Amino acid sequence: MNLAGEWIGHYTGHFDEVIVIEPHGDMVVARKVTGDDFVPAGEITWRADLRTGRGEGQIADREFRNPRFVPGRLEILGPERVVFHWEGVGAVEFRRDD
Repeated sequence: MNLAGEWIGHYTGHFDEVIVIEPHGDMVVARKVTGDDFVPAGEITWRADLRTGRGEGQIADREFRNPRFVPGRLEILGPERVVFHWEGVGAVEFRRDD
């Protein structure tokens, strides 16, 4: 499935944010187009293996302090919707940005 392009997701406690998903072989990397107080624009928000769904999501303290990746999982609900689950942190559903 081709997930390349811009997507919109609602990050709990924040607002809707735009990400761009970039394919890299069997891997996809999601980068923030709009950022927040924790992970700013231009940074990776998550990355995952399309074959297994396994991945990792980036978290940080306010002002991008102590950035780190935690295990995660990509769930593909269809061509227009995906969910990324940050282990022990929560999940964000993304919809394709038309």
